[in-house]
Amino acid sequence: MALLVALLAAGMALAQESSKPKVPGLDKIIGAAQHQAFSGTVQSLDAKHNILNVNAVEGGVTETFLVKKTTHVFTNAGDRIKLSDLAPGANIIVYFELRADHRNVTKIEILTRESKKQAPPS
Repeated sequence: MALLVALLAAGMALAQESSKPKVPGLDKIIGAAQHQAFSGTVQSLDAKHNILNVNAVEGGVTETFLVKKTTHVFTNAGDRIKLSDLAPGANIIVYFELRADHRNVTKIEILTRESKKQAPPS
């Protein structure tokens, strides 16, 4: 049994080593930040504390992002607007850099300004 555990541990160590870059120092360059995006609907914006809550498009999960007053916010036409102009119900994409200990929001793009409500069936 101990031999089996030792073999499994050795195999896992080799698998982890093979995923590392072969060029020395390359992991420091490419591993600094990962660029990611999150799409959803604005649930709320706390301008005083710079907190943006976004409901996911799928799955019903709410994500919280810390934003700066200098975060670039654009409409789907490419016009720049103020962060305070984000309204609940707006469909957005939040672009951010994922670092080891936090997310740094770099840009927010508004796809639609308000949620479209369907008329009740007649």
